[in-house]
Amino acid sequence: MTKINVREILGAAKIVAATFICTTITLSTVAADGMYEEKPKVRARKPAPQPVVEEAPMPVAPPAAPEPVVYRDPVPVPVEEDCGCTPNARISGGVPIWFFNQENSQLAGAGAALDVWCDEAPINLRVGVEGRHMYLGQDSAQFAREFDDKTPRITFIRIPFAAEYMFKVGEDTTAFIGGGPDIIHTANDISETSVGLHVSGRLYQAITEDIGVSVEAGYMWGQVDGQGGNVKLDNAFVTPMIGYQF
Repeated sequence: MTKINVREILGAAKIVAATFICTTITLSTVAADGMYEEKPKVRARKPAPQPVVEEAPMPVAPPAAPEPVVYRDPVPVPVEEDCGCTPNARISGGVPIWFFNQENSQLAGAGAALDVWCDEAPINLRVGVEGRHMYLGQDSAQFAREFDDKTPRITFIRIPFAAEYMFKVGEDTTAFIGGGPDIIHTANDISETSVGLHVSGRLYQAITEDIGVSVEAGYMWGQVDGQGGNVKLDNAFVTPMIGYQF
């Protein structure tokens, strides 16, 4: 068998190591003298993560307390009330003609009247005044004569009030039917005041928007105190008039 010489093996190893070291030194010297030396690639470092800084929360103001509700009585608003009436008025003047029963006479006088009504209602309110001087032939009035050969004389005043129902009978013609009390006053030889009554009908014809004519016919019951009886002033009457509406 062949014996392994350890010393020889260690010597050979030393020679190989020395040769490797010399070769390495030689190559390093050549690179230092100008030979191209490859530089190792440098990798970019990733930036270090920044610490997360939490922002402090914004202070939130507490909600404002609600204003107290103050209940007040509503302020009344003035409202113009509509009475539902479009007022109209007409003034008239004319010549009443009386047919007295007891006097057997037909006398004409002078008169005026005021009418007031609403478009929305068929009722007309009327007031007038009429009068004239006249003689009385009734026996009950003879006590008032100034001399035995004279006839008693009075001033006859009639103030009629009336509520009339009105309705159209044509495009420009209106009819009125009504009646009411009359204040009867006499002066001069007999001075008395009493209350009578009348009924009447009337037609009104418009000529223009403001002007028209009318004819009224009716009957009045009235009297004043006399001697031995009342002085009768009952009469039928016809009154033409011309009116102005405003």
